[in-house]
Amino acid sequence: MRIKTGLVLLVAIMAAGCARTLPSQQVLAVNPVQFSANEWRVPSQAVVIADASGTTYMARTFPHVKALTQSFVRAMPDGSSRAKVAGNYDATLIGFGGKERIVSPMAPFNRSALSGKADSLRILGDIHGFGGETPFRNVFVEVQQALRGKAGVAAVVIFSDGLADFEHAAMISAKSLVESHAGEVCFHTVHVGDDADGARFLKQVSALTSCGSARTMADVSNASSFMKFANAVFAGQAAAAKKPVDACAGRIVLRGVEFEFNKAEISGTSSVILDVAVDQLQRCPNIPMDIDGHTDAIGPEDYNMGLGQRRAEAVKSYLVSKGIRAGRLKARSFGESRPVATNDTDEGRQTNRRVELHPKQ
Repeated sequence: MRIKTGLVLLVAIMAAGCARTLPSQQVLAVNPVQFSANEWRVPSQAVVIADASGTTYMARTFPHVKALTQSFVRAMPDGSSRAKVAGNYDATLIGFGGKERIVSPMAPFNRSALSGKADSLRILGDIHGFGGETPFRNVFVEVQQALRGKAGVAAVVIFSDGLADFEHAAMISAKSLVESHAGEVCFHTVHVGDDADGARFLKQVSALTSCGSARTMADVSNASSFMKFANAVFAGQAAAAKKPVDACAGRIVLRGVEFEFNKAEISGTSSVILDVAVDQLQRCPNIPMDIDGHTDAIGPEDYNMGLGQRRAEAVKSYLVSKGIRAGRLKARSFGESRPVATNDTDEGRQTNRRVELHPKQ
């Protein structure tokens, strides 16, 4: 597990004295992907994610992230390109660092709009120009929100050093994105830099679905290799959209519904995940469900049993407020008895503070 903190960046700031200007990198001379007679545009959505966090500043890799992002926008196929799913495809660009974002909202592909955002990328975050942390967990939730209500194949292209804050939580968030989308999510990652931990994390994200891919900056270093990458993202036999998850078929796993220490309030990011469950439950209105509350291992066992019950009741209240019939929902608690992660770290304890929802046995 790798956790970055503001302290690490602060030490670097003190050592550097002041923020330095990073040299720019040349954008590759590429053209929009053209499909051959036996090729089709596969994605119905394209999400481009550019890591503009503090580690890309300190390692001087941000100029490469920006140039690769600009190159990819140039290489994206025209909206009128041949596709199994007729019409334009939707696209969004997200540059991130700490809590700051540069975003082109999800909309029918518009090269000019995306290029403008790519060109405006800079180090993002609130640590005096040195950039913020790398909250992939939040970014994946933002992508989930952008894709909500859409179907078909979603290509998620990531240019990053891969040094995520709280890797485990980021993976949970990425899995929730995959499970919530009414179609297939394909993660295509390009590792920028030489950190082995970052490369490993991006490979794990890419492997979440069979259609993903993982590359390094060296793999896309010239126009020819970059165009092969862009073609691999967009071209192929159009895949049939994955059917929405059927709540009648089995367990609904609410990955990422977590709580702060000693609290039962639902966070903003958890509400996004719960809204997916609402959609599933509405498609299967007659199946009774158990709502199981869980806690970490801090505090007395009896107290944690009560806290788990309050968390389960909070989720039940949320679902009822969204129109789910209260009579089909039963809230219960397992307290600290069923951990899914270690209770020896802050990250593990946060993961254990959760609620799960599944059909009654």
